[in-house]
Amino acid sequence: MARKRNQDICIIGTGRFGSAVIGQLAKMNCSLLLVDSDEQVLNEYKDVAQKIVVADATNIKALKALNITEMDTVVVAVSDNIEIVAALLELDVKNLIVRAKSKTHARVLKQIGANVIIQPEYEAGVRTALIAANPNFMRFSQNLQEIGDNFVMGTTSLNSQFYEGKPIKEIKFRDLGVSVVLIKRGARSILPSGLTTLERGDLLTLIGKVEDVTVMLAELNK
Repeated sequence: MARKRNQDICIIGTGRFGSAVIGQLAKMNCSLLLVDSDEQVLNEYKDVAQKIVVADATNIKALKALNITEMDTVVVAVSDNIEIVAALLELDVKNLIVRAKSKTHARVLKQIGANVIIQPEYEAGVRTALIAANPNFMRFSQNLQEIGDNFVMGTTSLNSQFYEGKPIKEIKFRDLGVSVVLIKRGARSILPSGLTTLERGDLLTLIGKVEDVTVMLAELNK
């Protein structure tokens, strides 16, 4: 089987939002091209990125020189970005993820052709509301990883006697809105089937809607 190559991703802007994106992509072993007008800030990432470039991302010639169209994905992490996005769209960059600072900004970006628009402040607000309104979310928020569209992945240890010794198919996790995707049992990692029997101390990883996952994590952890 051919080895899957790393994704080539360009991030334009290395502020707080861009920094968070860079950190996560680096953990995923993506090949990173970082572009910013601030050389001092860029130098902080020289050991993380495959290439760092000081450039004006509104300049089409500069973008062409970077072979920007060869990137698998371009992330525009700066907030004042209309000119940058317009330049990238003119170059026919296909997979473009753009930060919006407001709903109005997002609407303008959509009108000029941006296909994936992220509103980090809005999404952070939604997450805060979920934490405030859902005691289970507050309890397990540090164990959750957001996937998108209100889906999360969460992990907890099985402490409940009710589920101990039962096969997964008997518990009917799917009817509860979640799927068990991984079981860590001691040093072993198990891809579970319906016949897999749960044991006390198993570390279970679930995927589902945030409200379903947090409820199930609480049940398993009782």
